[in-house]
Amino acid sequence: MVNRLHRALLRDLWHLRGQVIAGGLVVACGIAAFVTMSSAYSSLRAARAAYYTEYRFADVFAHLKRAPEPLAAELRNIPGVAAVQTRVVEDVTLSVPGLAEPATGRLISIPVDGVPALNDLALRQGRGLVSDAADEIIVSETFAQANRLAVGDRLGAILNGRWKQLTIVGLALSPEYVYEVSPAMVFPDNRRFGVMWMSREMLGDAFDMKGAFNDIVVRTTRGASEADILDALDTLLAPYGGLNAYGRKDQA
Repeated sequence: MVNRLHRALLRDLWHLRGQVIAGGLVVACGIAAFVTMSSAYSSLRAARAAYYTEYRFADVFAHLKRAPEPLAAELRNIPGVAAVQTRVVEDVTLSVPGLAEPATGRLISIPVDGVPALNDLALRQGRGLVSDAADEIIVSETFAQANRLAVGDRLGAILNGRWKQLTIVGLALSPEYVYEVSPAMVFPDNRRFGVMWMSREMLGDAFDMKGAFNDIVVRTTRGASEADILDALDTLLAPYGGLNAYGRKDQA
């Protein structure tokens, strides 16, 4: 039975029906926006996970001074390690056409015959590397777009004190460098810093790293303890000038 208080409430609601309806619409719009943004966020996370999986994005990273290639076998025997890829990684000074001041390029070695076991490249234009071409590089698409570079263009670079002309044969994206920034930068400057990939043999020869490496990326097994793997890597790499290994969440 409706008492007088209920009747008064209903009467007030009727008189304020415009404000009540407006408030309800605001709440409904807020809920709809939340659901839409949540769905978009979930879709982006799923797309990122699929991209990382397809291109075999590593879980753990480490840089060091120099270590012999046979050390990789010991790294692969660490419990919880599924795959290890050794690399040569060097930052070099670049002369970029149309850029008044020198730029910095990060050269990363990749195998010529086949694709990298980890951190594969999504080739956007051009082709991969050819084993008998010492001057070929693949350049990140963002750096190329910022400097209006195209396949076939040439860059000057100082490799271990020696001047060399490098030919762009492909443009690519990498899950490792979605955000391209050097250690000296706070924000990315795609005109003055770019990532490039060169054959392991040619880059190793240029920096006296033949049969050696100064960078590794690691894929872990499901359920493995990342902390234990990082500790083991630091222990094995310490005699070779290893810096602290870090996981994907700390990868810039």
